[in-house]
Amino acid sequence: MLERSRTAPLTIRISIGYQDLADNAFLSSVRLALSHIRHIRHLSIFLSNRFRDLGDLLSPFLTGSPDILEELILASPSVFPDYVYPSMENAPYLRVLELSSCHLNWKLFSSIGNLTTLVLKDIPMASRPSIENILSLLQIMSKLEILALIHAISELPTNIRTLPPHDIPPIKLEHLIDLSLTGFVLDCANVMRHFVIPRCRQVTLSAVTRWHIPEVALAIPPLADIISSSFSQLDRQELPYHASIRSWYHSMTITAHPVEDADELFLDLYLTWQPSRQPDNVEVAPNLSNLLSSLPLGRIVQFNALLFCAEHDTAGVEWLKVFPHLTRVETVLLSGGYTYGFVSAFHDAHVIDVSSTSGTNEIVLPNLTSLTIEHAHFSFPLGDNQLFPTFKRALTRRSKLEWAVPHIKLLNCHITPQQLADLNTVAFGQVFCDGEPDTWGVGESDGESNDEGSFLSDDEG
Repeated sequence: MLERSRTAPLTIRISIGYQDLADNAFLSSVRLALSHIRHIRHLSIFLSNRFRDLGDLLSPFLTGSPDILEELILASPSVFPDYVYPSMENAPYLRVLELSSCHLNWKLFSSIGNLTTLVLKDIPMASRPSIENILSLLQIMSKLEILALIHAISELPTNIRTLPPHDIPPIKLEHLIDLSLTGFVLDCANVMRHFVIPRCRQVTLSAVTRWHIPEVALAIPPLADIISSSFSQLDRQELPYHASIRSWYHSMTITAHPVEDADELFLDLYLTWQPSRQPDNVEVAPNLSNLLSSLPLGRIVQFNALLFCAEHDTAGVEWLKVFPHLTRVETVLLSGGYTYGFVSAFHDAHVIDVSSTSGTNEIVLPNLTSLTIEHAHFSFPLGDNQLFPTFKRALTRRSKLEWAVPHIKLLNCHITPQQLADLNTVAFGQVFCDGEPDTWGVGESDGESNDEGSFLSDDEG
């Protein structure tokens, strides 16, 4: 088949499993395919196990001349032993390079300046590039459109708790549209702070901190500044966004996606921190408002907030600082523990003196038309801060101020028939209710619900 192909461009994909290592015929076929390196346009090699003689296996690829090679993918779930990715100076048309678990010689990378895609994943620590390596490389790669550094960034010393000073000028990546980074928070920020990415439309960060809660605050501000800078460079500042915050255990996800325009910036941030050494400490990341403030708050039309936790007092969580800035929000979805803090802030925001000069400019969520609450207990917490009376007072106050009362939907909540009837009266219409009580550990145990605290069934309605 290869002989018949003559000089036609080839796409070769090789997957080597454990059983193939003892199959001499299979390995001979691999060498035969690679011997046609002059005609290979796309080459992918995946090793599912360690392979000691990788250098020998790939010798035709190394000694030949990849004249038309445009894409090279070399990947393995474990580090290639004693194998250093070779120079590609003899591959003038190479545009896409993806390397996983490879040792790298960064001096040789200067020969591949025409790349449009560079993906480095699970690079051995000894081969990870320094900041100087990365910036020098990116200065050469002026055509780069996609950059992914997944567990491939050199790490700062473990005793450093903030970014070190630097005098390196910024690197403008004029054509970069997709940036992905995975690693420790400060290491990611240490790389990103040097980038100027005016056309970037996809930023994906998966950041981990070495420390527990009190120290996470030191890592967040650099990321917030970078995210804010990316959004501020967009040409059209009026297009709407959907945003969400989701927290569980010791991790958090923040997203901001455009509603319609695919040319706008998509942000996906995954932040993970170590559990606190103090078991009674409330695990809510500090400086979260800095991250949320970096989003285009005035352009968000749908906002989702989900907190999966148990027995936490979440009324004062810091993310509520951005509450007054959600001026275009039409739809809000609350789920789990964040419901209580949001409703409390929603209530407090309506207790203003609208007769004052500035009062009429302080309408909270003026465009809110839909509010959905999932996994909440309307009789929790106990006392004056109970969810039900707080929510009812906020809706009553909003009605008296002649502000629009949103359509309300309750899903999987603990609520009594009388509470639901009262909400129907205040909301000027039927509150939609559905699901079995399931509050994710907040308030009354889901398995021990009594008649007074149980959700209203369809028959009772």
